[in-house]
Amino acid sequence: MRLGIGVALSVASVAAMAGMAAPASAGVHDCPDWGVACAFMDVNYGGKPIWQESRPGYYSYTGSFQNTTSFINRTGYTVKLIGREEYLGLCFSPGVAVRDLPDNWDDKLRAIEIEPHNYNGCTHWA
Repeated sequence: MRLGIGVALSVASVAAMAGMAAPASAGVHDCPDWGVACAFMDVNYGGKPIWQESRPGYYSYTGSFQNTTSFINRTGYTVKLIGREEYLGLCFSPGVAVRDLPDNWDDKLRAIEIEPHNYNGCTHWA
């Protein structure tokens, strides 16, 4: 019986060490709790944020930012995601998060405006 307990403890120790060595997954936890808007490349806030900002302004981007698929607005401002069409946008009130942007917005962003001056063509998400 002693040998069985020793083997079980050894197996448990190895399993515990293997679990500790596993990399932590990135994602929604990489976006600060309050005051920042974050854009993610993957659905369900997968991967590290590809864009983060907290100050009002107009931010046009190229490259990986255009591949935004999920978004969190943890600012105290309304945030407008602007698609390929200059006057079309999705507006997010403070605290709103979207796990998967609609297909016509997914991977098609060209700018973000925090505290937008113009709400024309803006579809509101709460």
